[in-house]
Amino acid sequence: MRILERLVSETQDRRVSSAHIGFFTTAVVSCGPGGERCGLATTLRGGPCCGPVKGAGNLAGLSVKKLARLALSGKGLEVSLGMAAVNSALPPIEYETLNAEELIAERGRGKNIAVIGHFPFTDRLRALAGELWVFELEPRDAKDLPPEKMEGLLPRADAVAVSALTLLNRTFEPILAACRKDAFKIMLGPSAPLSPALFEYGLDAVGGTIVTDIEALTRYLSQGANFQSLPGKKPALIRKRG
Repeated sequence: MRILERLVSETQDRRVSSAHIGFFTTAVVSCGPGGERCGLATTLRGGPCCGPVKGAGNLAGLSVKKLARLALSGKGLEVSLGMAAVNSALPPIEYETLNAEELIAERGRGKNIAVIGHFPFTDRLRALAGELWVFELEPRDAKDLPPEKMEGLLPRADAVAVSALTLLNRTFEPILAACRKDAFKIMLGPSAPLSPALFEYGLDAVGGTIVTDIEALTRYLSQGANFQSLPGKKPALIRKRG
């Protein structure tokens, strides 16, 4: 996918300090100019492409660019490691400490909202939207819709919230192509890269995560905490200018 190749090419020249694959979230800590930084991604566990990580036990010291290229490999856990590596090494950018849910609510109030992926806030959005459509590959409840319904409903959405998981499973570009150009579009989730390159593909905002306490976050992550329960992180949001 072109956007993944672009993101990998943007990573800075850093080295892997450590890698942590939790049940829910994967983290890569890299070192270089500015000290250590930690990038996150959703852990891909299921599917026929999932398997052991090549080179496991010897990832520390690798070039981040080399690890980041695993995002292009198409293999579950390796894709998660690659995306986390990308997020640990993108050039720093100014951001707002704003939760993406607040912006979706602001832009979608009383309108048609489409959400790709079932997020914890979907019920709250349902209460304020004109119509809310949640598309989920593995439905969490009876209101979730299968991906096949996107083709007919996405063009009707005024605001679209896209899970960053679409980068990992390579559905991002076709989903964006199905959205109206004038719809407000935001990417969010643990894997979301804070890169302006995403704006060139039609997004208006990206809601990602900055890790503020690497030791605490990786300790909880390695012991089975889900993303919402991880300490040592804060929301970060970037918007397209204009």
